[in-house]
Amino acid sequence: MPIIDIPTTQLDNTVRLFDKFYNIEMTVSAAEYDIVNSYFESVCATKTIARNFSAFLFRISSIIQEPIYTLLDYIRGKSGLETNAIMAYYLNSIRSKTTLYGISNIPAPNQTVQRNIVI
Repeated sequence: MPIIDIPTTQLDNTVRLFDKFYNIEMTVSAAEYDIVNSYFESVCATKTIARNFSAFLFRISSIIQEPIYTLLDYIRGKSGLETNAIMAYYLNSIRSKTTLYGISNIPAPNQTVQRNIVI
């Protein structure tokens, strides 16, 4: 779970995001963070989920080099299930293929077809 350090003074216009599990530290604009987090707070059940989704969306944005507002516009207006599916898709694209979100049964390939595919 990411740790979010929101400044208490007006002098610092950044928010620092820490993730101990992945050993990642990011600094993002406080204005951008407020916009993203307020959207997720309006659609998520708890503030903890909203903070996690906000932090992961910033991480996804930095990895795929896509502006945060483009990703947010893509998610905005979707239902909760669609938002979860979109976040799972993006998170699965940057994670190890041995651990995937949102997939309970990993599809087994057809062995006959698989042996004919040359990599």
